[in-house]
Amino acid sequence: MSAVLPPPIPMTSFPFPSHVTQPDAEQAARRLRLPFSCCAWKGTQGHWEGTGAGNSIDFQGSRSYQWGDDPRDIHWAAYARTGQLTMKVFRAELSPQVDVAVDVSESMFFHEERAARTRGLLQFCLLSAIGTGAQVKIHAVKGRRIIPLDQEDVLSGQWEAQIQSLPPDESMPSISIWRPNGMKIFISDLLYPGEPDNLLETMASLKGMSVILAPTLQEEAEIPAGNARLKNCESGHLRRQLITPSLSRRYARAYAAHFELWISACLRRQAVFARIPCKGTLTEALSGEALRQGAVELS
Repeated sequence: MSAVLPPPIPMTSFPFPSHVTQPDAEQAARRLRLPFSCCAWKGTQGHWEGTGAGNSIDFQGSRSYQWGDDPRDIHWAAYARTGQLTMKVFRAELSPQVDVAVDVSESMFFHEERAARTRGLLQFCLLSAIGTGAQVKIHAVKGRRIIPLDQEDVLSGQWEAQIQSLPPDESMPSISIWRPNGMKIFISDLLYPGEPDNLLETMASLKGMSVILAPTLQEEAEIPAGNARLKNCESGHLRRQLITPSLSRRYARAYAAHFELWISACLRRQAVFARIPCKGTLTEALSGEALRQGAVELS
């Protein structure tokens, strides 16, 4: 059963002109957003509930008066009852930090549908963070190489020119850009060897929230039996292969097991994992597994 989506967010919510963004990403960001409401955040002053005391209107509790406290926050009603000076404590309102890392290995752009979905997801994450007042930083990652991306370049599509010179690299990214206590988002097809824990451990150790968004193609989940011409999209190497029915079944099982490994690792590390279909509109794609798993929420 599909989710009932709210009305679109007004155009003024986004500070960038609409002609520089993908309409698909902008439409999705009007109806859905990153899951900011699921956590208490740490950061600078903003609009989201924090973990510490602050000066918002959200009353949290009281504590004993200490020398130097602002007398405006004395809980006079409690003083009238007990004769003891106590202070009102309010929940801090914060602007969460959002770090987005996008995998720019060749497999992310080998198929045009996945390339388009990757661009849309990246813009959606940026628009969602900006629209909710978060502090957002975006990086392209490939193996051990990390390139910071400008927000306007992400929205205009010019960021892809910055990654053209990166050499092929089939290894799992080594990401060191995560800030503590923030929201950490990794956009990747996850099609590389290695244990997921190698990547997830760093994300989880810095607390906050970790989200894995995996743009997936249904057709890559199986290889039909017959003669096939296979290309390694990372190295460009071509070879011909006879795909027997047995080999086809083994491939399908290995593909499914690969993502089960990621799902299990994310559960252990308390990271949110969602596969994002490359078919259909971005709003439709995010309204399925991503919304059910808490990788996004209704605006």
